[in-house]
Amino acid sequence: MLSLSNLKLTAFAVTIAASTTVGSFVAAQEAITDLPPVVDQAGNIVPDGLVSIERVTLGGIEQTILIRTQDASLPVLLFLHGGPGGAIIPWVEFFHTPLLEENFTVVHWDQRGAGSSFSTDLTVDDLTVELMISDTLELSNLLRERFEQEQIFLAGQSWGSALGFMALAEDSSPFLAFIAISERVAWNRSRTMGFDWVVEQAETNGDTEILAQLHAIEPFDPVDEADLGVLGDATEFYRAGDYHTVGLWDTILSYTMNGESPYYTIDQINSYIPGLALSSAAIERGEFLSTYDLFASFPVSDIPVHFITGTEDHNTSGELAFEYYEALEAPAKSFMWIDGAAHMVMMDQTDVWTETMVDIKNQTLGQ
Repeated sequence: MLSLSNLKLTAFAVTIAASTTVGSFVAAQEAITDLPPVVDQAGNIVPDGLVSIERVTLGGIEQTILIRTQDASLPVLLFLHGGPGGAIIPWVEFFHTPLLEENFTVVHWDQRGAGSSFSTDLTVDDLTVELMISDTLELSNLLRERFEQEQIFLAGQSWGSALGFMALAEDSSPFLAFIAISERVAWNRSRTMGFDWVVEQAETNGDTEILAQLHAIEPFDPVDEADLGVLGDATEFYRAGDYHTVGLWDTILSYTMNGESPYYTIDQINSYIPGLALSSAAIERGEFLSTYDLFASFPVSDIPVHFITGTEDHNTSGELAFEYYEALEAPAKSFMWIDGAAHMVMMDQTDVWTETMVDIKNQTLGQ
């Protein structure tokens, strides 16, 4: 929840909006004609591969999904993006690999109000946590029916991980297992641990200017927007925010601003501005954030739960996630630290992340 990417995406969306004209969603959708084909590990096009951008109605609201797979009979993996409002469809090229698509039927979903699922008709009342949970379960059941699978895999990153846990608490029956990526676990503790870490880094490295900025907001308030902004800047400075890989964000920014994503048009990228604002206003409220605590709300799972965390992620504390992993009761569970990865672990270390996802699938299915 509330990752640095929200601030970054807003920044580039504002940049794009300053130099382009925002068009209608329908016109933007009609402009998407050629999607990258599914290829095998040798780079050959897979004849039976499925690539499709579709509109689905969830809770009475039209929303967008992207499906990619080498074979539609493969286990479905529904991936819940972060944010809230941080739709990831435009950037799947940065972490989708042939290995992933030869093991899963991957479904990405622009949640209500996010990215290409944004509509000016939506209000904060349309983006409640309860409605998001309902959408998650409705989409999961639609996918089970469409692909004729009794259960599917569910994965979520950051806010998507939180949404996944809340969906499991409501109904875990649609799922084979849940994969929690960059999970925050407990908002107040995680943010405070992040603050303590950047203070330690600033002191150790003699970064007096950053240290002064951090001391200026003490005592740190984990739900204060201004305090979180200072924390975010410091975390990013130490390459411990969204991305650890030097230059990766600049590459993603350039890719998007140059219109290289085949999944979104400029018009749809522009929807990030209102989409992020609406999602933040609806979900990131102090009364919700400060009470988010999986230790209290989800101590037991009746399905397997697996955690993937980057060793360099101090946006969400990996140490806290590991503490929760050890406390969680589940029929099966695992915890994977991925070296050299921060919050967007699947982009920082794509190959290791993909191999971990495949290992979890094989372990769950007994393969």
